[in-house]
Amino acid sequence: MNANPPIVLNPQGRLPGVIAVDHAGRSVPPGLGELGLAPAWRDSHYFCDLGVAELAHELAARIDVPIVLCDVSRLVIDVNRWVDDPRSIATALEGAPIPANAALSPAEREVRQEAVFWPYHKLLGAIWERQTARHPRPFLFALHSCTRVFQGQHRPWDGGTIWHDDDALSRHLLDHLGKEDGLVLGDNQPYSGQNGVFTVDWHSYGSGLPACGFEVTNDLLETGPGRARWASRLAGALTAAIDDGVAA
Repeated sequence: MNANPPIVLNPQGRLPGVIAVDHAGRSVPPGLGELGLAPAWRDSHYFCDLGVAELAHELAARIDVPIVLCDVSRLVIDVNRWVDDPRSIATALEGAPIPANAALSPAEREVRQEAVFWPYHKLLGAIWERQTARHPRPFLFALHSCTRVFQGQHRPWDGGTIWHDDDALSRHLLDHLGKEDGLVLGDNQPYSGQNGVFTVDWHSYGSGLPACGFEVTNDLLETGPGRARWASRLAGALTAAIDDGVAA
């Protein structure tokens, strides 16, 4: 299986950090077509994190750290779940089956892992290892977007952190972003990292280095000005984390 390789922005970034964008892509390897789904699904938050790839490019222009984007749809395989998690390769969307994902054999699942999952994490891991060799305390930041209404529930948060064993980076980001009037921010909301999230845990758990994920609600990323505002917010918050010694 041939899949689009990960995309790296600012590959030689000089500041102490790495940004991972797990669900940036809509691409599907040849032979899988549209996964048997109607084309309209490509524009849904199930196919990718809407607006996050564009946000990552805006962010790359504002903070000089490497940014690694997975360009393959998470419906092919989700690079932010353990490979033995049943949700690693989704088999249905809102009760509708995903034909190309139904009844995959272990060998077929492994093909997707070797084509998409492990190349992304090997590249991200290599860049992270390089940054940890260059800097005493780099940050790992996993960038996502999420939908405002999910399973009939309205989410009040405009953005929120996701963390597990160390909340230092999360606390700093929330303190910094919380200075802006009107923003509603979640601490391990709308998603909690307490039960583990693959990317942050695999690359940083137990290291003592500052790491967290962050969700931006995607209705705030629908326009160029909206994405620019969030890129400036996040770049400012992450740069402040360096200036304040949270990362170094």
